[in-house]
Amino acid sequence: MKCWHSTWLCQGLLATLLWTISLHSTLFTASPSSSIFAEAAPPDFTPTPRNRIFFWKVTSTTLAPDGVTRPVLLVNDKYPGPKIEVNRGDYITVIIENALDVPTSFHWHGLTMRGDPWYDGVPGMNQCPIPAGTNFTYAFGTDNMAGTHWWHAHFENQYIDGLVGAMIIRDLPETDPFLHAYDEERIVIISDWYHQATGPLLTQYLSPASNGFEPVPNNGLINGKHTFDCSTVQPTDLPCKQGERALFHFLPNRRYRLRIINSSAAAPFMFSIDEHQLQVIEADGTDLNPIMVDSVPINAGQRYSVIVTTNQELKNYWMRAEMGTSCLPNTTTNLNPVILGEVRYRGAGKAEPTSKGRFNPGPVAKGEDAPVNPAFTDACEDLDLYMLHPLKPEPILEPLTHSVQIKLSFKRDAHDKVVRGYMNDITYSGDPWRPTIAQNLNESVIYEVDQHVMKIEKPGAIVQIIFDNSGGGEHPFHLHGHVFQVIAQGDGRYVEGKTPINAVNPLRRDTATVPQNGFTVIRFKADNPGVWALHCHIEWHVTTGLVMQFVELPKELRAMGIPKHVGRLCETGPPKGFKPDTGFMPK
Repeated sequence: MKCWHSTWLCQGLLATLLWTISLHSTLFTASPSSSIFAEAAPPDFTPTPRNRIFFWKVTSTTLAPDGVTRPVLLVNDKYPGPKIEVNRGDYITVIIENALDVPTSFHWHGLTMRGDPWYDGVPGMNQCPIPAGTNFTYAFGTDNMAGTHWWHAHFENQYIDGLVGAMIIRDLPETDPFLHAYDEERIVIISDWYHQATGPLLTQYLSPASNGFEPVPNNGLINGKHTFDCSTVQPTDLPCKQGERALFHFLPNRRYRLRIINSSAAAPFMFSIDEHQLQVIEADGTDLNPIMVDSVPINAGQRYSVIVTTNQELKNYWMRAEMGTSCLPNTTTNLNPVILGEVRYRGAGKAEPTSKGRFNPGPVAKGEDAPVNPAFTDACEDLDLYMLHPLKPEPILEPLTHSVQIKLSFKRDAHDKVVRGYMNDITYSGDPWRPTIAQNLNESVIYEVDQHVMKIEKPGAIVQIIFDNSGGGEHPFHLHGHVFQVIAQGDGRYVEGKTPINAVNPLRRDTATVPQNGFTVIRFKADNPGVWALHCHIEWHVTTGLVMQFVELPKELRAMGIPKHVGRLCETGPPKGFKPDTGFMPK
């Protein structure tokens, strides 16, 4: 294990792990409500970094977030799962007890895992899954990282079934540019939601009959809550009761920072609060020159921080997350795509809001179609790239050493007739128990084509990725291990030297939307040895192969080795009868 901070910190971490091992027989027998499973309080600011320790128990149960009961996966009996909240420079230790009867793993979305690539959490790339009934400890630093991030399972579509949560890394007071820009803050996790577990949904999706149309959500949630019309529930035998909406209690004339996280499996959203403007100050952990907007499009995997000032009339208002249905298959009849939460001003009482949104169509004449909410289309694209500039400027990365064009496509497999995703005519398929990071220990390794490996061997190489999506639907692409620059985004095809680029202080983030029938161009610097996934964050598309991986600085990575306890995860091998891409199959 690499020590990133002072000697005392490493000694403390070692002592913690030894204590964990010595108490193996008793540590994880406590109930989820006991003190070791309590969610940590917001961290205090300390002059020196600290080791922040979190104890997690992963279980399965049934839950009704919107009133419809279904099987779910949980951490510490919570959905969304427990929040990780630390200060920049702190060390994070997450001790996992996998109480499921299947393996699992966790990814720390937005963190670069510099120096700790084996904790990135992607089976088949940088670790093997955590076997059922065992414990595993993730331990990693947060140097030079701050902002709004999130964690989620990264094995077998498990995050769709509930394994998600917020990860907040607070900047230090002396370096936080927005320390005095707001009075309080709230976390807002928005998500699509399905009334069936992923198992039966995947069975349909990974069949020729689906024609490649991914499952469409039945609902959406704000902080794990919403309502649903029980008369339209499908399958009709699912238990259904009255759900409830998320509530946000605000004081008048205060400034609130909302940390918005889209933990969806597929759906983008347009986020807004009726009659309030939003000041955007952060995108995916990067502080921005503030801009004022009425609404924010946010795609799967993305995060934004906005400041909202409660200076409107003393009443209650709707918070809206309007689903981008225009970029989802039109295959459902029981979805209400406008997800609502309640913002209650103190002193306004508990009456349901009557506020109006940006889209308020009047009566529709007989025989005419109702107008389409523009949010359903606008949510499918990112905020205007040329509006977003980091508060701390950095020049565009150059000169280029690698420029790779990636053609995104879907086509039917000639053998099993299933429609799969392709990046440059390769559909990804990895072995969770044969991770690339272990294969890299053999310097003469030859990777299988369907592992879709690109090696970057030159330290400091500037890599440009051109996503060509000129013939398909939108895709939010996430790169592990890096914060990249977004230098171009638009309709049609990108033409080097002709298409305008965002060359002055370009936006830096880790998840960017490749628009429908369009392109996105990103750049990153190869200075982080590891095996890093590049994939669409529509989780269904991950299952069908819209994934590739970078083996970055393989020589340096080889010299780092792999910690023994990480390597031991691979000794168990797949459980008896394991079949990939089966999803959560409840008993």
